[in-house]
Amino acid sequence: GGQGRRKYLKKYEMFYPQPNANIVMFQVLLTTYEYVIKAEKLFSPIKWRAIIIDEAQRMKNHQSKLFSTLSTYSSDFKLLMTGTPLQNNIEELWTLLNFLDPNAFDNLQKFQQNFGDLNEVENIVQLQTILKPMMLRRMKSEVEKSIAPLEEIIIECPMTPYQRMYYKSIFEKNIDYLHRGAHKSNSTSLRNIAMELRKVCNHPFLIAGAEDQITIEKRESLNLKENDEAPSNFEFDLLVRNSGKMILLDKLLRKLKQDGHRVLIFSQMTAMLDIIQDYLNLVDYKFCRIDGDVRSVIRQVNIDEFNKKGSDKFVFLLCTRSGGVGINLASADTVIIYDSDYNPQNDIQATSRCHRIGQKKEVKMYRFITSKSYERKMFETASMKLGLDHAVLESSKIHNQEDMDKLIRLGAYHALEDDNAEIEKFGEEDIEMIISRSQRIKHENIN
Repeated sequence: GGQGRRKYLKKYEMFYPQPNANIVMFQVLLTTYEYVIKAEKLFSPIKWRAIIIDEAQRMKNHQSKLFSTLSTYSSDFKLLMTGTPLQNNIEELWTLLNFLDPNAFDNLQKFQQNFGDLNEVENIVQLQTILKPMMLRRMKSEVEKSIAPLEEIIIECPMTPYQRMYYKSIFEKNIDYLHRGAHKSNSTSLRNIAMELRKVCNHPFLIAGAEDQITIEKRESLNLKENDEAPSNFEFDLLVRNSGKMILLDKLLRKLKQDGHRVLIFSQMTAMLDIIQDYLNLVDYKFCRIDGDVRSVIRQVNIDEFNKKGSDKFVFLLCTRSGGVGINLASADTVIIYDSDYNPQNDIQATSRCHRIGQKKEVKMYRFITSKSYERKMFETASMKLGLDHAVLESSKIHNQEDMDKLIRLGAYHALEDDNAEIEKFGEEDIEMIISRSQRIKHENIN
């Protein structure tokens, strides 16, 4: 509520009047992470019977303000609720355990020495024994028998000629090529090569100045002068034909639209969502959109618009990192992960926007991966992170992650090869043919 309302609450509704001003009048306090921190002086002196934390993966950083603040609160019991108890590494797991029982889990270094690699069966069994009395795991398949298992289809997309040229130039730090068409104030920085390579894998237009330069070169190839009007399909070809993923997206959406499906498309990059939005406007597909800049009220309006009976919205664009709280889009039955996250749990949470309790249809998730690229190796590494989850919860072994520089070099090696035939074949192939040879994974058990 507003500041005046909160002031009134504190003065008249939270504590008894004198002489019992330190005794609370309420039984349950519902609040947010922000007010747990902001109202620490008000809340921390209270002797809580229980502290229950939803979306508890927010507590995974033991150096965060949220963790340090809540650690000062005194309570008889603590309950953490999360769909992702194990995310990136053993340190994050220790942080949650340390919050639950700081006496039993008081030494991070010792915990890492015992379980850091999780490459020995004995270590895994020992950790499972520690977790068993502390963890209650509930699976969707156990709660709602009618939910069909999620099917993931991984489709590899070749690079277009422009993608290969930009990819090679980034790897070789060819500044002259990269800065063509870009203003000095908006030129490509090579401080984070991995991010620039990921941009190229999505669409070359994400590189500063690339859209203007490619447009000029395309017009020249058609012998168009400055004031000549471009062909009607010119903008469509610019957006679609210069990215392997966009070629696939166009093919797949046409098929899904024809078959009556409704689609969620996720990308980590809002600039990529802008490009997809331009494409959707060109082909006249009705859509909604949520990213980190959309206010909560507008978010709910878009969600309601998409979910209402008879809605004409075919696609919902979402930023993977815009947060999943309150986003229920079970009226969709198809998820497209346009680019994968370093943390595979973020992609799992994204898919859960429609593969959730209340879903009546079979859900398919299409994951786009640029073949022979850094992105392909990055996805393999991200998949290894799920090994921690499987190791502790399902008795599989976790694998070691590869060195980041090595991954970049492995991707760049293939990008130096010229293979125009591959993208030409991909561009002409039927979508059914592309899907038929793609890797399929059935996800039977999801938190």
